[in-house]
Amino acid sequence: MHKILTIIFCLFSMGFLCSCHEEADITDLSSKEIFFFYQDTCSHCHAAAQYIKNKYPHLKINSRDIKLPGNLALFREAVAAYNIHSAAGTPLICFGEHYIMGWGPKDNDVFDYYVQPYLQK
Repeated sequence: MHKILTIIFCLFSMGFLCSCHEEADITDLSSKEIFFFYQDTCSHCHAAAQYIKNKYPHLKINSRDIKLPGNLALFREAVAAYNIHSAAGTPLICFGEHYIMGWGPKDNDVFDYYVQPYLQK
């Protein structure tokens, strides 16, 4: 299990799963791209990343490690923009007007539904 998590972390680090940008404005969360906020120590983040990588290998995602200062600020802006009043956590995947926070078996189907407009771009 540790080897799998290490491999997934390396994929995040190399940008294999996503295209990463240093700067982004909160208005970019509207509908232009998918944002994936994660922590490298989060097993749910790794599960989500693995699912996405396996099912949508060419999907462009703006992935943000919230342990980095600029990314944490954008994460907080996203939490405010989505009016998330409960304890905010990772992964937080933002699709324009929709989001998924956390990851479990039911989220595979939710992701598949929300990602459809982004597959047509």
